[in-house]
Amino acid sequence: MADAYLVDTGVFLRWFVDQPGYEHAREIQDAFLRGQVAVETADFARIEVAGVLRKKGLLSGRLTPEEFVAAVRLIDEFGVKVHAVDADVLERAADLAVRLTLRMYDAVFAQLAVDQGIPLLTTDVKLCHAVEGVVETTILRGVAAG
Repeated sequence: MADAYLVDTGVFLRWFVDQPGYEHAREIQDAFLRGQVAVETADFARIEVAGVLRKKGLLSGRLTPEEFVAAVRLIDEFGVKVHAVDADVLERAADLAVRLTLRMYDAVFAQLAVDQGIPLLTTDVKLCHAVEGVVETTILRGVAAG
């Protein structure tokens, strides 16, 4: 386990919903809560997590309305370091997206990991392959190759 990770949305979702890789995601969560690993993310991850948790948690019946409402605050309440995506970060991420044919959300997570000098923790196997040689990545154990 690294000392710190830049975490993408797929990892946070597994803190709440049992999807492939959730056991590893929760190991990281536990280590973070014990102060053994730092967790950082992009500011828009909170919105993405809330949107997907509504669909895969609340609407599917995996989360009660109360659990869903509480979950949307946890990234902040747990003390995850949240990085603002300003114009400079967005510009560097856009360059990365062009060079590596990445979706912008993925490019922003990758760029923030580069900027912070920490590994990107993700559930996206394709993203790991795409950024190989640019940023260190860790794929959650239990996530199938895709």
